[in-house]
Amino acid sequence: MAGYILALDQGTTSSRAILYDDHARPINMVQKPTTLQTPKAGYVEQDARQIWQTQISCAHDVINQAGLLATDITSIAITNQRESIVIWDKQTGKPLVPAIIWQDRRTASYCEKLASENSNMSDEVQRITGLRLDPYFSASKIAWLLENDPNIKARINSSQSNQIAVGTIDSWLIYQLTGGAHVIDITNASRTLLYDIHKLAWSDELCARFDIPKAILPKVLPSDGDFGKTKKGLFAKQIPIHAVLGDQQAALFGQGCLEPGMAKNTYGTGCFMLMNIGTTPKLSEHQLLTTIAWQRTTLASRADNLSIGHMMQSGKRMLQATNSRAGRDVTYALEGSVFMAGAIVQWLRDNLGMIKQSCDIEALAQQVGSSEEVVLLPAFTGLGAPYWRSDINASISGMSRGTTKAHIARAALEAIAYQTYDVLIAMQKDSPHPLTELRVDGGAANNDLLMQFQADLLGVPVLRPKDTEITAKGTALLAGIKSGLYDETTMKASWQVDRIFEPNMATETREQHLNKWQQAIKRALMDI
Repeated sequence: MAGYILALDQGTTSSRAILYDDHARPINMVQKPTTLQTPKAGYVEQDARQIWQTQISCAHDVINQAGLLATDITSIAITNQRESIVIWDKQTGKPLVPAIIWQDRRTASYCEKLASENSNMSDEVQRITGLRLDPYFSASKIAWLLENDPNIKARINSSQSNQIAVGTIDSWLIYQLTGGAHVIDITNASRTLLYDIHKLAWSDELCARFDIPKAILPKVLPSDGDFGKTKKGLFAKQIPIHAVLGDQQAALFGQGCLEPGMAKNTYGTGCFMLMNIGTTPKLSEHQLLTTIAWQRTTLASRADNLSIGHMMQSGKRMLQATNSRAGRDVTYALEGSVFMAGAIVQWLRDNLGMIKQSCDIEALAQQVGSSEEVVLLPAFTGLGAPYWRSDINASISGMSRGTTKAHIARAALEAIAYQTYDVLIAMQKDSPHPLTELRVDGGAANNDLLMQFQADLLGVPVLRPKDTEITAKGTALLAGIKSGLYDETTMKASWQVDRIFEPNMATETREQHLNKWQQAIKRALMDI
Protein backbone atom coordinates (compact mmCIF):
# COMPACT_ATOMS: atom_id res chain seq x y z
CA MET A 1 0.00 0.00 0.00
CA ALA A 2 1.59 3.27 -1.13
CA GLY A 3 1.06 6.55 0.64
CA TYR A 4 2.54 9.10 2.99
CA ILE A 5 1.94 10.31 6.55
CA LEU A 6 2.00 14.05 7.16
CA ALA A 7 3.22 14.64 10.73
CA LEU A 8 2.60 18.08 12.24
CA ASP A 9 4.95 18.83 15.15
CA GLN A 10 3.95 22.02 16.97
CA GLY A 11 6.58 22.93 19.57
CA THR A 12 7.24 25.82 21.92
CA THR A 13 9.55 27.73 19.57
CA SER A 14 8.67 26.37 16.13
CA SER A 15 6.15 24.56 13.97
CA ARG A 16 7.34 21.68 11.79
CA ALA A 17 5.89 19.32 9.21
CA ILE A 18 7.56 16.04 8.28
CA LEU A 19 6.56 13.57 5.56
CA TYR A 20 7.02 9.83 6.11
CA ASP A 21 6.85 7.25 3.34
CA ASP A 22 5.21 3.82 3.44
CA HIS A 23 8.24 2.42 5.30
CA ALA A 24 8.07 5.15 7.97
CA ARG A 25 11.16 6.86 6.56
CA PRO A 26 11.29 10.68 6.71
CA ILE A 27 11.54 12.15 3.20
CA ASN A 28 11.15 15.89 3.79
CA MET A 29 10.85 18.40 6.63
CA VAL A 30 9.89 22.08 6.83
CA GLN A 31 10.26 24.18 9.98
CA LYS A 32 9.15 27.74 10.79
CA PRO A 33 9.85 29.66 14.01
CA THR A 34 7.19 30.94 16.36
CA THR A 35 7.52 33.84 18.79
CA LEU A 36 7.15 33.82 22.56
CA GLN A 37 6.00 36.99 24.34
CA THR A 38 6.75 37.78 27.98
CA PRO A 39 4.63 40.90 28.70
CA LYS A 40 5.21 40.64 32.46
CA ALA A 41 7.46 38.72 34.83
CA GLY A 42 6.24 35.12 34.89
CA TYR A 43 4.02 35.56 31.82
CA VAL A 44 4.76 33.47 28.70
CA GLU A 45 2.36 33.82 25.76
CA GLN A 46 2.08 33.11 22.04
CA ASP A 47 -0.18 34.34 19.28
CA ALA A 48 -2.46 31.36 18.61
CA ARG A 49 -3.02 32.62 15.07
CA GLN A 50 0.73 32.47 14.42
CA ILE A 51 0.80 28.90 15.74
CA TRP A 52 -1.89 27.93 13.24
CA GLN A 53 -0.50 29.94 10.31
CA THR A 54 3.05 28.60 10.66
CA GLN A 55 1.79 25.05 11.07
CA ILE A 56 -0.46 25.03 8.02
CA SER A 57 2.23 26.83 6.00
CA CYS A 58 4.73 24.08 6.91
CA ALA A 59 2.18 21.44 5.88
CA HIS A 60 1.65 22.92 2.43
CA ASP A 61 5.36 23.60 1.88
CA VAL A 62 6.54 20.12 2.87
CA ILE A 63 4.14 18.50 0.37
CA ASN A 64 5.08 20.91 -2.44
CA GLN A 65 8.83 20.64 -1.83
CA ALA A 66 8.62 16.84 -1.91
CA GLY A 67 6.98 17.02 -5.33
CA LEU A 68 3.81 15.38 -4.01
CA LEU A 69 0.12 16.16 -4.09
CA ALA A 70 -2.34 16.21 -1.22
CA THR A 71 -3.93 13.16 -2.83
CA ASP A 72 -0.73 11.25 -1.98
CA ILE A 73 -1.25 11.82 1.76
CA THR A 74 -2.88 8.91 3.59
CA SER A 75 -3.44 10.67 6.90
CA ILE A 76 -2.30 13.43 9.23
CA ALA A 77 -0.62 12.92 12.61
CA ILE A 78 -0.24 15.66 15.24
CA THR A 79 2.16 16.05 18.14
CA ASN A 80 2.37 19.18 20.23
CA GLN A 81 3.74 21.14 23.17
CA ARG A 82 1.68 20.07 26.16
CA GLU A 83 -0.20 22.04 28.87
CA SER A 84 -0.37 25.27 26.80
CA ILE A 85 -3.94 26.50 26.26
CA VAL A 86 -6.02 28.52 23.78
CA ILE A 87 -9.50 30.00 24.25
CA TRP A 88 -11.41 30.85 21.10
CA ASP A 89 -14.82 31.77 19.67
CA LYS A 90 -16.55 28.74 18.14
CA GLN A 91 -18.44 30.83 15.58
CA THR A 92 -15.53 32.86 14.23
CA GLY A 93 -12.75 30.38 15.02
CA LYS A 94 -10.64 33.29 16.31
CA PRO A 95 -8.68 33.24 19.58
CA LEU A 96 -10.05 35.55 22.27
CA VAL A 97 -6.69 36.10 23.97
CA PRO A 98 -3.07 35.02 23.43
CA ALA A 99 -2.27 31.38 24.13
CA ILE A 100 -0.83 30.81 27.60
CA ILE A 101 2.27 28.62 27.32
CA TRP A 102 3.29 25.79 29.66
CA GLN A 103 6.25 27.83 30.95
CA ASP A 104 3.91 30.54 32.27
CA ARG A 105 4.02 30.98 36.07
CA ARG A 106 1.39 33.71 36.59
CA THR A 107 -0.86 31.32 38.50
CA ALA A 108 1.72 30.29 41.12
CA SER A 109 0.01 32.29 43.90
CA TYR A 110 -3.39 30.98 42.76
CA CYS A 111 -2.20 27.38 43.16
CA GLU A 112 -0.68 28.19 46.55
CA LYS A 113 -3.98 29.73 47.65
CA LEU A 114 -5.93 26.63 46.57
CA ALA A 115 -3.55 24.43 48.56
CA SER A 116 -3.74 26.63 51.66
CA GLU A 117 -7.55 26.82 51.59
CA ASN A 118 -7.87 23.05 51.34
CA SER A 119 -5.17 20.94 52.97
CA ASN A 120 -6.31 17.90 50.95
CA MET A 121 -6.19 19.66 47.58
CA SER A 122 -2.71 18.48 46.53
CA ASP A 123 -3.48 14.88 47.47
CA GLU A 124 -6.85 15.10 45.70
CA VAL A 125 -5.23 16.39 42.52
CA GLN A 126 -2.65 13.60 42.52
CA ARG A 127 -5.26 10.93 43.29
CA ILE A 128 -7.47 11.96 40.36
CA THR A 129 -4.98 13.16 37.76
CA GLY A 130 -1.61 11.65 38.76
CA LEU A 131 -0.15 15.17 38.59
CA ARG A 132 0.89 17.93 41.02
CA LEU A 133 -0.99 21.11 41.89
CA ASP A 134 1.26 23.39 39.88
CA PRO A 135 0.90 26.32 37.42
CA TYR A 136 2.78 24.17 34.88
CA PHE A 137 -0.49 22.41 34.03
CA SER A 138 -3.50 23.79 32.15
CA ALA A 139 -6.27 24.10 34.75
CA SER A 140 -5.01 27.15 36.63
CA LYS A 141 -4.28 28.90 33.32
CA ILE A 142 -7.89 28.39 32.17
CA ALA A 143 -9.27 29.42 35.56
CA TRP A 144 -7.13 32.58 35.53
CA LEU A 145 -8.49 33.66 32.13
CA LEU A 146 -12.09 32.95 33.09
CA GLU A 147 -11.67 35.13 36.18
CA ASN A 148 -9.39 37.91 34.94
CA ASP A 149 -10.36 38.61 31.34
CA PRO A 150 -13.49 40.82 31.44
CA ASN A 151 -14.71 39.81 27.97
CA ILE A 152 -14.38 36.07 28.61
CA LYS A 153 -15.85 36.36 32.09
CA ALA A 154 -18.89 38.24 30.76
CA ARG A 155 -19.49 35.70 28.02
CA ILE A 156 -19.15 32.75 30.40
CA ASN A 157 -21.79 34.30 32.66
CA SER A 158 -24.19 34.98 29.76
CA SER A 159 -26.09 32.98 27.19
CA GLN A 160 -22.99 33.12 24.97
CA SER A 161 -21.07 30.62 27.09
CA ASN A 162 -21.78 27.87 24.55
CA GLN A 163 -19.84 29.86 21.95
CA ILE A 164 -16.57 29.62 23.86
CA ALA A 165 -14.12 26.77 23.38
CA VAL A 166 -10.95 26.01 25.29
CA GLY A 167 -8.31 23.45 24.47
CA THR A 168 -4.66 22.52 24.36
CA ILE A 169 -2.61 23.14 21.21
CA ASP A 170 -3.76 19.87 19.58
CA SER A 171 -7.39 20.97 20.07
CA TRP A 172 -6.68 24.35 18.52
CA LEU A 173 -5.00 22.83 15.46
CA ILE A 174 -7.71 20.21 14.97
CA TYR A 175 -10.43 22.88 15.20
CA GLN A 176 -8.71 24.90 12.47
CA LEU A 177 -7.89 21.89 10.30
CA THR A 178 -11.41 20.46 10.38
CA GLY A 179 -13.34 23.71 10.51
CA GLY A 180 -15.09 23.01 13.77
CA ALA A 181 -14.25 19.74 15.58
CA HIS A 182 -13.78 20.55 19.27
CA VAL A 183 -11.85 17.50 20.46
CA ILE A 184 -8.69 16.63 22.38
CA ASP A 185 -6.42 13.60 22.50
CA ILE A 186 -6.41 11.71 25.81
CA THR A 187 -2.67 12.25 26.43
CA ASN A 188 -3.10 16.01 26.23
CA ALA A 189 -6.27 15.82 28.34
CA SER A 190 -4.27 14.00 31.01
CA ARG A 191 -1.98 17.06 31.30
CA THR A 192 -4.73 19.57 32.06
CA LEU A 193 -5.19 18.80 35.80
CA LEU A 194 -8.89 18.30 35.02
CA TYR A 195 -8.92 14.72 33.68
CA ASP A 196 -9.55 11.63 35.78
CA ILE A 197 -6.98 9.10 34.57
CA HIS A 198 -8.85 6.25 36.31
CA LYS A 199 -12.41 6.95 35.11
CA LEU A 200 -11.14 8.28 31.76
CA ALA A 201 -13.40 11.33 31.92
CA TRP A 202 -13.32 15.00 32.85
CA SER A 203 -13.45 15.25 36.64
CA ASP A 204 -16.62 16.96 37.94
CA GLU A 205 -14.80 17.43 41.23
CA LEU A 206 -11.82 19.29 39.80
CA CYS A 207 -13.84 21.30 37.29
CA ALA A 208 -15.82 22.57 40.28
CA ARG A 209 -12.63 23.25 42.29
CA PHE A 210 -11.19 25.36 39.46
CA ASP A 211 -14.62 26.83 38.58
CA ILE A 212 -14.33 25.73 34.94
CA PRO A 213 -17.58 24.83 33.10
CA LYS A 214 -17.30 21.37 31.53
CA ALA A 215 -19.27 22.66 28.53
CA ILE A 216 -16.28 24.66 27.27
CA LEU A 217 -13.95 21.64 27.37
CA PRO A 218 -13.35 19.49 24.27
CA LYS A 219 -14.50 15.91 23.75
CA VAL A 220 -11.75 13.44 24.68
CA LEU A 221 -10.74 10.87 22.05
CA PRO A 222 -8.22 7.99 22.00
CA SER A 223 -4.76 8.79 20.64
CA ASP A 224 -5.67 7.04 17.37
CA GLY A 225 -9.28 8.16 17.40
CA ASP A 226 -11.29 9.62 14.56
CA PHE A 227 -10.42 13.31 14.85
CA GLY A 228 -12.18 14.25 11.63
CA LYS A 229 -11.04 15.26 8.15
CA THR A 230 -9.52 18.51 6.95
CA LYS A 231 -12.14 21.00 5.80
CA LYS A 232 -12.85 21.42 2.10
CA GLY A 233 -10.48 23.78 0.32
CA LEU A 234 -7.62 23.45 2.82
CA PHE A 235 -5.96 20.77 0.70
CA ALA A 236 -6.84 19.26 -2.69
CA LYS A 237 -8.61 16.47 -0.81
CA GLN A 238 -10.03 16.03 2.68
CA ILE A 239 -7.32 14.23 4.67
CA PRO A 240 -8.26 12.27 7.82
CA ILE A 241 -6.48 13.01 11.12
CA HIS A 242 -5.63 9.57 12.49
CA ALA A 243 -3.32 10.16 15.46
CA VAL A 244 -2.58 12.78 18.12
CA LEU A 245 -0.05 12.53 20.97
CA GLY A 246 1.52 15.01 23.37
CA ASP A 247 5.18 15.47 22.46
CA GLN A 248 6.76 13.40 25.26
CA GLN A 249 4.26 10.56 24.84
CA ALA A 250 4.97 10.61 21.11
CA ALA A 251 8.69 10.25 21.86
CA LEU A 252 7.98 7.27 24.14
CA PHE A 253 5.96 5.60 21.37
CA GLY A 254 8.51 6.51 18.71
CA GLN A 255 11.29 4.96 20.79
CA GLY A 256 9.35 1.70 20.72
CA CYS A 257 8.86 1.65 24.52
CA LEU A 258 5.73 -0.48 24.24
CA GLU A 259 6.42 -2.87 27.13
CA PRO A 260 6.25 -2.05 30.86
CA GLY A 261 9.64 -1.09 32.27
CA MET A 262 10.92 0.43 29.01
CA ALA A 263 11.99 4.06 29.37
CA LYS A 264 13.18 6.95 27.24
CA ASN A 265 14.91 10.20 28.07
CA THR A 266 14.77 13.26 25.84
CA TYR A 267 17.82 15.48 26.33
CA GLY A 268 16.66 18.92 25.27
CA THR A 269 16.69 22.26 27.06
CA GLY A 270 15.55 20.18 30.00
CA CYS A 271 15.13 16.43 30.28
CA PHE A 272 11.82 14.59 30.06
CA MET A 273 11.92 10.99 31.21
CA LEU A 274 9.01 8.63 30.72
CA MET A 275 8.70 4.97 31.69
CA ASN A 276 5.96 2.68 30.41
CA ILE A 277 4.23 1.17 33.48
CA GLY A 278 1.56 -0.82 31.65
CA THR A 279 -2.23 -0.75 31.76
CA THR A 280 -2.67 -0.01 35.47
CA PRO A 281 -1.99 3.52 36.75
CA LYS A 282 0.27 3.74 39.79
CA LEU A 283 0.57 6.97 41.71
CA SER A 284 4.14 7.96 42.43
CA GLU A 285 5.43 7.87 45.99
CA HIS A 286 8.68 9.58 44.97
CA GLN A 287 7.64 12.96 43.57
CA LEU A 288 7.08 11.85 39.97
CA LEU A 289 4.02 12.25 37.75
CA THR A 290 1.66 9.53 36.54
CA THR A 291 0.31 10.26 33.09
CA ILE A 292 -1.46 8.55 30.20
CA ALA A 293 1.06 7.37 27.61
CA TRP A 294 -1.55 6.58 24.92
CA GLN A 295 -4.89 4.95 24.23
CA ARG A 296 -5.16 2.77 21.14
CA THR A 297 -8.39 1.69 19.50
CA THR A 298 -6.45 -0.35 16.93
CA LEU A 299 -5.68 -2.97 19.59
CA ALA A 300 -9.39 -3.51 20.21
CA SER A 301 -10.32 -3.76 16.55
CA ARG A 302 -7.54 -6.29 15.88
CA ALA A 303 -8.67 -8.43 18.81
CA ASP A 304 -12.23 -8.49 17.50
CA ASN A 305 -11.03 -10.13 14.29
CA LEU A 306 -9.03 -12.91 15.92
CA SER A 307 -10.11 -16.30 17.09
CA ILE A 308 -9.73 -17.27 20.75
CA GLY A 309 -7.10 -19.82 19.77
CA HIS A 310 -5.06 -17.21 17.92
CA MET A 311 -5.33 -14.87 20.89
CA MET A 312 -4.04 -17.56 23.22
CA GLN A 313 -1.12 -18.22 20.91
CA SER A 314 -0.29 -14.53 20.68
CA GLY A 315 0.08 -14.34 24.45
CA LYS A 316 0.66 -11.10 26.27
CA ARG A 317 0.01 -8.73 23.38
CA MET A 318 -3.41 -10.19 22.68
CA LEU A 319 -4.30 -10.21 26.37
CA GLN A 320 -3.77 -6.47 26.32
CA ALA A 321 -5.98 -6.28 23.24
CA THR A 322 -8.71 -8.25 25.04
CA ASN A 323 -8.61 -5.76 27.89
CA SER A 324 -8.94 -2.95 25.37
CA ARG A 325 -12.34 -4.27 24.22
CA ALA A 326 -13.59 -3.45 27.70
CA GLY A 327 -12.48 0.15 27.21
CA ARG A 328 -9.20 -0.17 29.11
CA ASP A 329 -6.91 0.11 26.09
CA VAL A 330 -4.82 2.66 27.97
CA THR A 331 -1.10 2.56 28.65
CA TYR A 332 0.25 4.65 31.53
CA ALA A 333 3.67 6.17 32.20
CA LEU A 334 5.68 7.63 35.03
CA GLU A 335 7.26 10.97 34.15
CA GLY A 336 10.02 13.05 35.68
CA SER A 337 11.21 16.48 34.55
CA VAL A 338 14.70 17.94 34.82
CA PHE A 339 14.62 21.72 34.35
CA MET A 340 18.22 22.26 33.22
CA ALA A 341 19.98 19.95 30.76
CA GLY A 342 21.02 21.49 27.44
CA ALA A 343 20.25 24.82 29.11
CA ILE A 344 23.38 24.33 31.28
CA VAL A 345 25.51 24.18 28.13
CA GLN A 346 23.71 27.28 26.79
CA TRP A 347 24.59 29.07 30.03
CA LEU A 348 28.28 28.20 29.68
CA ARG A 349 28.13 29.47 26.09
CA ASP A 350 26.07 32.65 26.48
CA ASN A 351 26.76 33.80 30.05
CA LEU A 352 30.33 32.66 30.65
CA GLY A 353 31.62 32.60 27.06
CA MET A 354 33.41 29.27 27.61
CA ILE A 355 32.43 27.89 24.20
CA LYS A 356 31.29 29.39 20.89
CA GLN A 357 28.79 26.67 20.02
CA SER A 358 26.96 24.15 22.19
CA CYS A 359 28.55 21.27 20.29
CA ASP A 360 31.99 22.47 21.45
CA ILE A 361 31.29 21.31 25.01
CA GLU A 362 32.33 17.70 24.41
CA ALA A 363 35.79 18.53 23.03
CA LEU A 364 36.41 20.97 25.89
CA ALA A 365 35.33 18.43 28.52
CA GLN A 366 37.58 15.76 26.98
CA GLN A 367 40.65 17.90 27.66
CA VAL A 368 40.62 16.50 31.20
CA GLY A 369 40.18 12.90 32.29
CA SER A 370 38.02 13.81 35.26
CA SER A 371 36.09 16.72 36.77
CA GLU A 372 38.03 15.92 39.95
CA GLU A 373 36.08 17.40 42.89
CA VAL A 374 34.16 19.98 40.82
CA VAL A 375 30.35 19.70 40.95
CA LEU A 376 28.00 22.02 39.07
CA LEU A 377 24.58 22.08 40.74
CA PRO A 378 22.33 23.51 37.99
CA ALA A 379 19.51 24.80 40.19
CA PHE A 380 19.09 28.01 38.16
CA THR A 381 15.32 27.68 38.55
CA GLY A 382 15.44 25.31 41.51
CA LEU A 383 15.58 21.53 41.20
CA GLY A 384 12.84 19.53 39.49
CA ALA A 385 11.96 15.87 40.05
CA PRO A 386 12.41 14.14 42.38
CA TYR A 387 13.32 17.07 44.66
CA TRP A 388 10.86 19.80 43.56
CA ARG A 389 12.80 22.47 45.44
CA SER A 390 12.39 25.92 43.93
CA ASP A 391 14.33 27.48 46.83
CA ILE A 392 17.72 25.92 45.97
CA ASN A 393 20.25 28.08 44.13
CA ALA A 394 22.77 27.03 41.49
CA SER A 395 26.39 26.59 42.51
CA ILE A 396 29.80 25.33 41.46
CA SER A 397 31.72 23.65 44.29
CA GLY A 398 34.95 21.70 44.75
CA MET A 399 37.17 24.07 42.77
CA SER A 400 40.89 24.62 43.39
CA ARG A 401 43.67 26.70 41.83
CA GLY A 402 44.12 23.91 39.34
CA THR A 403 40.51 24.02 38.13
CA THR A 404 40.12 24.93 34.45
CA LYS A 405 37.15 25.60 32.24
CA ALA A 406 37.55 22.02 30.98
CA HIS A 407 36.80 20.73 34.49
CA ILE A 408 33.70 22.94 34.67
CA ALA A 409 32.58 21.78 31.20
CA ARG A 410 32.94 18.15 32.25
CA ALA A 411 31.07 18.85 35.51
CA ALA A 412 28.26 20.46 33.46
CA LEU A 413 27.79 17.30 31.39
CA GLU A 414 27.98 15.15 34.51
CA ALA A 415 25.25 17.29 36.11
CA ILE A 416 22.85 16.33 33.31
CA ALA A 417 23.58 12.65 33.90
CA TYR A 418 23.32 12.96 37.70
CA GLN A 419 19.86 14.53 37.46
CA THR A 420 18.73 11.81 35.08
CA TYR A 421 20.06 9.18 37.49
CA ASP A 422 18.03 10.68 40.36
CA VAL A 423 14.80 10.63 38.36
CA LEU A 424 15.24 7.13 37.00
CA ILE A 425 16.09 5.76 40.44
CA ALA A 426 12.84 7.29 41.68
CA MET A 427 11.06 5.61 38.77
CA GLN A 428 12.59 2.28 39.73
CA LYS A 429 11.23 2.68 43.25
CA ASP A 430 7.73 3.40 41.92
CA SER A 431 7.70 0.74 39.19
CA PRO A 432 7.75 -3.02 39.74
CA HIS A 433 9.54 -3.41 36.41
CA PRO A 434 13.37 -3.27 36.50
CA LEU A 435 15.09 -0.90 34.09
CA THR A 436 17.13 -2.92 31.58
CA GLU A 437 18.05 -0.14 29.16
CA LEU A 438 17.47 3.57 28.51
CA ARG A 439 16.57 4.84 25.04
CA VAL A 440 17.65 8.41 24.37
CA ASP A 441 16.93 11.25 21.96
CA GLY A 442 17.26 15.02 21.80
CA GLY A 443 20.23 17.22 20.90
CA ALA A 444 22.48 16.30 23.84
CA ALA A 445 21.99 12.58 23.09
CA ASN A 446 24.58 13.09 20.34
CA ASN A 447 27.23 13.81 22.98
CA ASP A 448 29.17 10.54 23.33
CA LEU A 449 30.92 11.58 26.54
CA LEU A 450 27.61 12.35 28.23
CA MET A 451 25.94 9.16 27.00
CA GLN A 452 28.81 6.98 28.23
CA PHE A 453 28.78 8.65 31.65
CA GLN A 454 25.00 8.18 31.77
CA ALA A 455 25.33 4.45 31.09
CA ASP A 456 28.05 4.17 33.73
CA LEU A 457 25.89 5.84 36.38
CA LEU A 458 22.75 3.84 35.59
CA GLY A 459 24.52 0.52 35.19
CA VAL A 460 22.40 -0.33 32.12
CA PRO A 461 22.99 0.18 28.37
CA VAL A 462 22.04 3.53 26.84
CA LEU A 463 20.65 3.13 23.30
CA ARG A 464 20.79 5.97 20.79
CA PRO A 465 18.73 5.48 17.60
CA LYS A 466 19.79 6.49 14.09
CA ASP A 467 16.70 8.66 13.60
CA THR A 468 16.64 11.31 16.33
CA GLU A 469 13.36 12.93 15.12
CA ILE A 470 11.56 10.61 17.49
CA THR A 471 8.66 12.86 18.50
CA ALA A 472 7.22 13.35 15.02
CA LYS A 473 7.98 9.74 14.11
CA GLY A 474 6.05 8.45 17.14
CA THR A 475 2.77 10.06 16.15
CA ALA A 476 3.39 9.24 12.44
CA LEU A 477 3.80 5.56 13.32
CA LEU A 478 0.52 5.57 15.25
CA ALA A 479 -1.29 7.25 12.34
CA GLY A 480 0.24 4.80 9.88
CA ILE A 481 -0.92 1.81 11.91
CA LYS A 482 -4.41 3.31 12.27
CA SER A 483 -4.71 3.97 8.54
CA GLY A 484 -3.33 0.57 7.53
CA LEU A 485 -0.26 2.06 5.82
CA TYR A 486 2.00 0.48 8.47
CA ASP A 487 1.88 -2.69 10.53
CA GLU A 488 3.74 -3.76 13.67
CA THR A 489 6.73 -4.98 11.63
CA THR A 490 7.06 -1.51 10.09
CA MET A 491 7.23 -0.06 13.56
CA LYS A 492 9.94 -2.47 14.69
CA ALA A 493 11.98 -1.91 11.53
CA SER A 494 11.74 1.88 11.82
CA TRP A 495 13.71 1.94 15.09
CA GLN A 496 17.37 1.24 14.38
CA VAL A 497 20.15 1.70 16.88
CA ASP A 498 23.02 4.04 16.06
CA ARG A 499 25.15 3.19 19.09
CA ILE A 500 24.85 1.29 22.35
CA PHE A 501 26.77 2.72 25.30
CA GLU A 502 27.57 -0.14 27.67
CA PRO A 503 28.39 0.63 31.31
CA ASN A 504 32.04 -0.03 32.06
CA MET A 505 32.83 2.08 35.13
CA ALA A 506 34.16 0.35 38.24
CA THR A 507 31.62 0.16 41.07
CA GLU A 508 33.89 2.04 43.46
CA THR A 509 34.39 4.90 41.00
CA ARG A 510 30.66 5.06 40.32
CA GLU A 511 29.91 5.31 44.04
CA GLN A 512 32.46 8.10 44.41
CA HIS A 513 30.76 10.10 41.66
CA LEU A 514 27.30 9.64 43.13
CA ASN A 515 28.49 10.50 46.63
CA LYS A 516 30.07 13.71 45.31
CA TRP A 517 26.74 14.71 43.74
CA GLN A 518 24.67 13.88 46.82
CA GLN A 519 27.04 15.87 49.04
CA ALA A 520 26.59 18.91 46.80
CA ILE A 521 22.80 18.66 47.14
CA LYS A 522 23.05 18.26 50.91
CA ARG A 523 25.21 21.38 51.15
CA ALA A 524 22.67 23.33 49.08
CA LEU A 525 19.84 22.21 51.38
CA MET A 526 21.82 23.14 54.48
CA ASP A 527 22.43 26.65 53.13
CA ILE A 528 18.70 27.42 52.99
